[in-house]
Amino acid sequence: MKNRLIDYLIILIISLIILIPMFNENVNIYIDDGIQHIARLMGTYQTITDGDIPPVIMSNFCNGFGYSWNIFYSPFTAYVPLIFSLITNSFELMLKIFIGLVGLVSGIAMYEFVKKITDNRYVALLAAGIYILAPYRFTDIYNRVAISELTSFMFLPIVFHGMYNIFNSDCKTIPKSLVLAFGASGLILTHSVIAMYTAIFCAIYLFINIKKLKDKTILKLLIINILLIILLTSFYTIPLLEHKLNTQYEVFKEGRMERTDALIYNKVDFIDLLYTNKNNFSFEIGLVTLIGLILTLLAYKKIDNRYKTIYYFSLIAGIMCIIFSLRIFPFEKLPSVLKMIQFTFRLLEFSTFFFAVVAAINYSLIIKNFGIKDVLVLLFIATFLLYPLTKNIKYNKTWSEEKLWPAIEVNNNTGRVHSGCATFEYLPSKAFENLDYIKNREDRVYLLAGKADIYNENKNGTNMSFEISNVEENTVIEFPYIWYLGYDVILKNDNNEIQKLEIYESDNGFVATKLPAIDNGMIEIEYNGTIIMKISICVSILTLLSLIIYIVYIKIRKEA
Repeated sequence: MKNRLIDYLIILIISLIILIPMFNENVNIYIDDGIQHIARLMGTYQTITDGDIPPVIMSNFCNGFGYSWNIFYSPFTAYVPLIFSLITNSFELMLKIFIGLVGLVSGIAMYEFVKKITDNRYVALLAAGIYILAPYRFTDIYNRVAISELTSFMFLPIVFHGMYNIFNSDCKTIPKSLVLAFGASGLILTHSVIAMYTAIFCAIYLFINIKKLKDKTILKLLIINILLIILLTSFYTIPLLEHKLNTQYEVFKEGRMERTDALIYNKVDFIDLLYTNKNNFSFEIGLVTLIGLILTLLAYKKIDNRYKTIYYFSLIAGIMCIIFSLRIFPFEKLPSVLKMIQFTFRLLEFSTFFFAVVAAINYSLIIKNFGIKDVLVLLFIATFLLYPLTKNIKYNKTWSEEKLWPAIEVNNNTGRVHSGCATFEYLPSKAFENLDYIKNREDRVYLLAGKADIYNENKNGTNMSFEISNVEENTVIEFPYIWYLGYDVILKNDNNEIQKLEIYESDNGFVATKLPAIDNGMIEIEYNGTIIMKISICVSILTLLSLIIYIVYIKIRKEA
């Protein structure tokens, strides 16, 4: 335990070292994806404080008509950073603290994974350090501010730790196999595309170990984990599927999220693997890692049989990821589902992970009496070699939280990308095709057909009420809310009778309803989420609580 705490402390120090530029309050974390993540955090926070649960509709976004990130985009990075609102009101600081936490947890996760397969704390510590200090991770932090992709670094070691436990004869028990369920669930809730590619690598690893599936225990553990992953993530995946089946949203359109021209343009050149040469992004493998890989030529004969399979799997998988990211590989000819990765350089996350495992093992096999001094020297070199990358960090902030609050207007000056709505990919296609309507629409109820008098409108976030009179049969009104499933509309007539009205998507991509003939009444609309959404949330919560109770019970029984 003492050694583990010492190693954790070293991992913490490494995580803090890479964060040194973040301590400068002028570092521009609004660059690239950063502004979207901060705006999303702000919108989610506002939604929660307004009491709108589930917090999926940012009511101030899209000119006050509401815009949803959290139905469509993996929610982990929208909710978890907000925990730090308990200690700060600054969303920038919340995000910086979260980035630091990601570095620490990903290092510990890698340490535990490699220690499991090698039973060597020094190899594990070196792998964790190399993983944290990878140049591509530095790019994710400072040049792309790709928070979701950066967060997924935490879960890759956890997923493969779980896979290793299931196929390892010393670890194939239900408690130890649950590492896979937690890791895969976290990955799905963080970055769905990275999760999809991770599933492919897991399938390959499973195929390599296909003969072991004759063991019914292994098959049982795999099935249990798959079911748990489905249940734990259902609060996100089920509403996502519900929206996909009900309405055409931009994010689901063929070719919308994968732009072949951008994919081709952003391919990696071979020189980029050795030297940062393009767009201020670093795609370097890293000298310490590269030398560690070259040592494979000397180390391969010394590989321990206990981890030979995972070693060669990691080596080959890492090399394949490099090849697939290069300009010479015709990635654009692959099926559309694989091109959802958008940029082939995202595969460098996987090569970073796999190569850290291989390089650390190789160093331990080649360096005589490999120990803590060797680890610290190698990590010092890896840290020092990151210094040239700091010249690409931007310190000229042009945005601030004040400028983003409560939301940036969508107007005639809005281009393809909007600060807060990204590329409007989470709009219904009808609304996206009528962006001018959003830009010019007034924030009030519209009468689309028939006759009615509408007055005393009172709108507060996703809740609205107004009075109505002299309503003609089949009158159609459109609410100032973009169409997402989960809005409820109630009509109270002058006899105080309550009727729930059926809603549908208007031709403009907004919430609309058809009214019966009444003399006087009041209409109320509020966002409550769908029945399916509420059930899926309950399923995920109950599953998580059950797992926690089970793990605590096992631990208590083991210690008794």
